[in-house]
Amino acid sequence: MPLFRRKPAAPPDPRPAIADFWTWWAGARNDVVAALDGADPQGLSGALTDAVGRIHPELDWALTPGVDVARYALVVSAGGRHDLRSVAHRWWLAAPPADTEFEYHPVRRRDPAAVEGVLDVDDYELPLVEFVAGTRYDEQRGRFDLAVHHPLFPLLDKESRTRAAFLALGAALGEDDVERWVGAVDVTADQPVDAVPLASLAPLVDGLRQGGDAWVTFTGATRRGRPVVGVVRRPFSRVDRPLADTHVAVSLPYEPGDQGMPTVPDFAKQVDAWERRALDALGGDGEHAVLVGHETGLGRCLVHLYVDGLEVDPAAVDPMLPEWSMGPARRHTAPDPAWREIGHLLA
Repeated sequence: MPLFRRKPAAPPDPRPAIADFWTWWAGARNDVVAALDGADPQGLSGALTDAVGRIHPELDWALTPGVDVARYALVVSAGGRHDLRSVAHRWWLAAPPADTEFEYHPVRRRDPAAVEGVLDVDDYELPLVEFVAGTRYDEQRGRFDLAVHHPLFPLLDKESRTRAAFLALGAALGEDDVERWVGAVDVTADQPVDAVPLASLAPLVDGLRQGGDAWVTFTGATRRGRPVVGVVRRPFSRVDRPLADTHVAVSLPYEPGDQGMPTVPDFAKQVDAWERRALDALGGDGEHAVLVGHETGLGRCLVHLYVDGLEVDPAAVDPMLPEWSMGPARRHTAPDPAWREIGHLLA
């Protein structure tokens, strides 16, 4: 249960650069369509890279076949960087409506047709249909741990195997569902026992999605062996709230008993009631605010909330602080677009 750290600098507001991108796109769009229709998309690479790079140089982009209503799709994504999730999502929110030519997406989506394709890795062609995985579902974490295999993996080094495995998983599940449902990924030259085709993973995660999330209690210990009890949403991931880029941590103190734990019989109910009021003050559970969970131990309960730092003022919870009756509550706010402060809770 980490102590409050020094507040990092807030990242720049991406909205002006996003507006500039869409102004550029309005003038370049017809040229993009003409290049794609003429099977010459390479000529667009430099211009699109420059335009997207002005939003953030580490954003990924791709021109792909449309998956909903359009012939083509422009994808601008975080490329696996959690700290850029909110930037890519704000780009998408500012996009024009989809039409028959173009649709827009902030992540690479699941593409069943792509599973019939081929990956080019280190001069080898890896048919996606030949990828298989051994699976183990961790109910506590709400994630699948995978051992991914391809018959050509013995010819590749581990870095290339890993890159190929994540590209194949992205095609089978989509970028969001890989982040949401996949835990540890091992890449193996030997086919796992009871391995299944990667295409079989999609129905598995779709079944889990129908169950929704729940609150899970877990126990841990400090470095000195004192107990810590956590309550966290599961399954839950950074991708579920892409705009929530600012951590709001509130410390609720209490008189500790044996081993630093609370002795008040209805302590959990009091914390739950306070959390609900605080979340309501921030606008309620939604795309701009979320309660992730809390940790209790060593005389305090540390509540973890996240908000959209460009739309929600974290100080809205300050009137709630005096309502905590067991001691002076404190709020600490810091930009955390990658959700590093709660990585230990979501792992």
